[in-house]
Amino acid sequence: MIRATSSTKEAADLLGRIRVAVEDGGFDQPVEIAAWRCRTELIERTPKKWTGLTRRAWQVEKIGTGTRLVTNKSKVMLFLEEGTGNAGTATSNGGYIYPKSKKFLFIPKTSTAALSGWRAGMKWGVDFVLARRVRGIQAMRIVARFRERSQEILREEMRTFLKRIIK
Repeated sequence: MIRATSSTKEAADLLGRIRVAVEDGGFDQPVEIAAWRCRTELIERTPKKWTGLTRRAWQVEKIGTGTRLVTNKSKVMLFLEEGTGNAGTATSNGGYIYPKSKKFLFIPKTSTAALSGWRAGMKWGVDFVLARRVRGIQAMRIVARFRERSQEILREEMRTFLKRIIK
């Protein structure tokens, strides 16, 4: 046999605590924590080649009370997310990327060549190669695959926030 008793004073106190905690953007803190956790996981999922600039471009922006936007405004991140040149499919020139103004594309093979561009003394085939065309990369869909996980993170943070209020 299960007995449940309640006092209206206890229920009113609980509702009062919840109202005070949620008023004036009280739920802003768990949203902030969730946004920074999402940023951390997105940084870990973003590939790093030479500089790590694409990883460092992840930012958390406060749009309003209880809303955060995790963004990466790097062009490279756009290419990683969406892919380039249709990744070798039959459309868009067979998935190839061609030079726009020169005869060849400069493709760095070392970090020095990637960061500084061509300089005298660099060795062809070691530091860089030249190509008439290159194949595009497939979309990695880093953000698209992370959306479900971000919702889980927000749920976890909201649960801990509500548990802290109720106790």
